[in-house]
Amino acid sequence: MFGYEYSPESFLAGAFTVPGEGGDWTLALEFGGDLGTRPSIMEALSTGTRAVSHSSNGGKPMDFFHWYEDGELRTTFEWLANRTGSTPDELNAVMREVGLNPMGDEDPDVDTKAAVFALAERLTGVRVTEELLAEAEYQTGEVPEDPVEEWKSITIDIADAHGERTYVQLRRDQL
Repeated sequence: MFGYEYSPESFLAGAFTVPGEGGDWTLALEFGGDLGTRPSIMEALSTGTRAVSHSSNGGKPMDFFHWYEDGELRTTFEWLANRTGSTPDELNAVMREVGLNPMGDEDPDVDTKAAVFALAERLTGVRVTEELLAEAEYQTGEVPEDPVEEWKSITIDIADAHGERTYVQLRRDQL
């Protein structure tokens, strides 16, 4: 990320629109954050639709997965055998199809990270490829780690892939 300096109070996120199952989806990538693991955010994002997130912990063998449907956490896991949510076993057949063993016994020939990507693809119809990530036109922003208690205005400051800048500041009473 050119020009981005790490701040412990925030992290960088980028999003773009991509075709998937049932229409367009928003694919968001975040660096150093945990938006996709926060229940309040995922519940809100999935209201009336589906939201899927997965992440890893800096190269460690930890692959987190979360599937929300209409504000409800359906299936989540860090370790395959320890699934929770309202329907923790609903994806078992699909997990097996992509090489994941719901009982937790890992096959050393299966790339777990790739299999978790394949599981997300089955739920969204979005295949994440190197080409997709390289050619996307991202909308980026810095996300604060802790929410602001009281706010008076919001600032939208976005530069697109062509360097065109959009800057708007709106007071709370204008919204």
